[in-house]
Amino acid sequence: MKHYFFVNPVAGKGNQSNELIEDIRTAMQGSESEYEIILTEPNRESEAKARDIAEGLNGEAARFYACGGDGTANEIASGVIGFDGVELGIVPIGSGNDMIRNFPDAGNFMNVRSQINGKSREVDVMKFMRIVGGEEQTGYCLNMFNIGFDCNVVETALNLKKKKFFSGAAYQTAIFLNFVKKKGACLDIYEDGNQIREGKMLLCAISNGSYCGGGIKSAPQAMVDDGYFDLNIVNDVSRLRFIKLLPKYKEGTHLEVDGIDKIIYVKKSKQLSLKPKGTKDFGICIDGEISRTEGINIKICEKALRLIVPVDEN
Repeated sequence: MKHYFFVNPVAGKGNQSNELIEDIRTAMQGSESEYEIILTEPNRESEAKARDIAEGLNGEAARFYACGGDGTANEIASGVIGFDGVELGIVPIGSGNDMIRNFPDAGNFMNVRSQINGKSREVDVMKFMRIVGGEEQTGYCLNMFNIGFDCNVVETALNLKKKKFFSGAAYQTAIFLNFVKKKGACLDIYEDGNQIREGKMLLCAISNGSYCGGGIKSAPQAMVDDGYFDLNIVNDVSRLRFIKLLPKYKEGTHLEVDGIDKIIYVKKSKQLSLKPKGTKDFGICIDGEISRTEGINIKICEKALRLIVPVDEN
């Protein structure tokens, strides 16, 4: 079996990639398997690189390892989805690393030997078609779409991480700053052509996995292999009501709160369409990467990806 390690040299704090490369070489030393280390490039060039390699394998078994954060995992997965014999591993050297949190019983994702010894598991992915500048764009999302408050927090946190003083507490600081602004989203949401929600909301998340923002369990009911994604909407509630809910929202116990159905709308679905209401477009965070869109259609692709779940050596 061939092994391809796509290493993001600027992921996370930007100083883990060299150490990881040495770990890869040590782990593969003496192995009869072929391997290659490929540094990722800006503008999703590595998605095309991964696709070209996967296509050239002609069904031969191979493992592709996305070494970075959730954005790197999305990039490499988007290149290999649909090819027989290909499995994806995630080595989490990014800042959020939320996709791997959906596998609490797995071995050490950071250990290269555990990755190589790992067993693959079929998981769902979300495929989307969005409108950007009047043009259609297609792609995949592994873990979660975030719109409104969540998206605004991610954008603020990314900006704060560029400042040394905030780097260790960027996400918590971003939550506070956006709590003060209380900027959400205004959307029309359709399921199979029927409108199911409209108007202002604090946040909207479409979740394949349970976690966002570096470990916030915002969608505890979501499962990566149940054939559905979960629509989670926090209504346009007051600041006081939201701040009271926030600790339970972080730990994933918010759905147990009495009267939560007045605050949060949750629905399992296989297909949704979202359009801006009263504005030209809206911000959306796709596996941690932020952009703007004039509308997006999302559907579930059942068991479309074979994901490596690490197994630690005894």
